[in-house]
Amino acid sequence: MGAVMRIPAGFEPFQTRAGFVIGCGGFFLHREQPILAMRVGAEHLNSVQIAHGGLLATLADCAFGAILWRQLDTPTPPITVNLNVDYLGAVREGDWLEAHVEVEKNGASFINASCRLKVGERLVLRANGIFTRWKGAPQPTA
Repeated sequence: MGAVMRIPAGFEPFQTRAGFVIGCGGFFLHREQPILAMRVGAEHLNSVQIAHGGLLATLADCAFGAILWRQLDTPTPPITVNLNVDYLGAVREGDWLEAHVEVEKNGASFINASCRLKVGERLVLRANGIFTRWKGAPQPTA
């Protein structure tokens, strides 16, 4: 692997069975910090050669789910009730893109959280979401 393709220390492949997420390319979860990240590839670009906005929103939504699931320690990930996204900058092929999640409020019914997508220190997306706990039985994973 070249320098551009290296995965920073502390990250490991994000394990998921969600077909849509698998199709988005490899996500990496930080072992300790509330960060989900990815290396942007050519397959993630739109017609003007920057990362597709839908991919950025997907990374933010997946980051919320992965981080909240880990922090809440529940049998299933939380369900997104509302997601607001502000696109603030372009993301290019080869960029290491990190989604930093912060829980604002963990209430009895809803969880409010924020997410900042960054390339290095450059902020490229700001998202806020409302989530709830899955009330049904956990789905089989096989």
